[in-house]
Amino acid sequence: MIEDRTSLLRRLAQRLRSRIRKVLTLMLAAAMLVLPTGCWSKYELTERAFVMGVALDLRDDGKLDMLTQVYRPSSSEIGKSTSTIVGSSVNIRTSDDTVMEAIRDIPIHLGRKAQWSHMRVIIVGEKLARSLNLVQTLDLFYRDHEPRNSVSLMIAKGKAAHLFEKTPLIEQTSSQQFLRTSESSYRNAAKTLDTTLLDLIRRMKSVQKDMAVAYVYEEGKTSQFFSAAGLALLQDGMMKDVLPASKVEGFLMLSGDYKSGAVEIHCPGSKTELETAEVLSLHSNIKPVVKGDDVRLVLRIEGDITINELKCSKISTAEEEAIFVSAVEERIKEQAAGALSFLQKRQIDAIGLGNRVYRTHPQAWSRMKADWGTRFAAMPYDIYVRMRLVSGGTIRSKTMS
Repeated sequence: MIEDRTSLLRRLAQRLRSRIRKVLTLMLAAAMLVLPTGCWSKYELTERAFVMGVALDLRDDGKLDMLTQVYRPSSSEIGKSTSTIVGSSVNIRTSDDTVMEAIRDIPIHLGRKAQWSHMRVIIVGEKLARSLNLVQTLDLFYRDHEPRNSVSLMIAKGKAAHLFEKTPLIEQTSSQQFLRTSESSYRNAAKTLDTTLLDLIRRMKSVQKDMAVAYVYEEGKTSQFFSAAGLALLQDGMMKDVLPASKVEGFLMLSGDYKSGAVEIHCPGSKTELETAEVLSLHSNIKPVVKGDDVRLVLRIEGDITINELKCSKISTAEEEAIFVSAVEERIKEQAAGALSFLQKRQIDAIGLGNRVYRTHPQAWSRMKADWGTRFAAMPYDIYVRMRLVSGGTIRSKTMS
């Protein structure tokens, strides 16, 4: 009887403690709701200048030229005209031996301290990219706490600062225009690659450091247009060559980064007439086959296509459909082989095959890494492509009905 009472008292005490904890938790939450809120720092908006983009160039005397594009806020006064405002940004030019010193000189001209948390792009001039290690040059941007590692990284043909003098076509600032143009060129046209500061850091920390970075250039010195097409090829953090836009589609198929694009095929017996198919989805599986000290690349590509333009083909039977799909598959195979041949001739493993060998065959990699460039250049390969026609457009083929 005494034990039952003791057990009952223990249960009651446990319930009481549980209720007290709940009440205290609710009281603490209520107290936090009435606490005053505010900014974690004492900086006001009028004390900061929000950086949208940076252009870095190398001068003949070895100093760095920095162009910093800062967002210019418009007036919020009701009824006040903004027609006198030149644009939504202002460009500040500074020069010094290091990036940090060039940044510290911005308030001399602007009267505000630069805020880097909203930066969109970093564009490096080709002369600097070919002369200095990009990881060392951009060390401040991924070491400091304000810039994001997701900021887009590009290399410009000629001087990077010239690009920021272009008037944006549709965006508020040229920095935002660079970002959107590069993203769209990558996702919708497969003419470049959307690379970030984080991509550069990660590749430079890997065992095989060759990589590709988005390439931008002016359409002309008197034109307001610029293009994001092609890729700058890097070895050990320095630019070595440029992959032309015509070979970027094949490169993206090799690297597994292909999103969407169009495939052109010649009409039989004609060198001028072309038919097109849109690639709706494409999946690449690249695998290094290692036997002893020999490596062979095996690439398998699968995806879905739809018909865009027919000029000489007729798809009304299963046989005619198979012929059209086979022609598309052969063209995709040619694109991938052409990009791979371009990289092999220059001994630049920008698709990261060496890193795959290291992950799957670490002991074999330890024997190959010393002369990997030569091995990569002579490496045989097999490419297998299998595409599926899923639509003939608004005019449906009989084979797809």
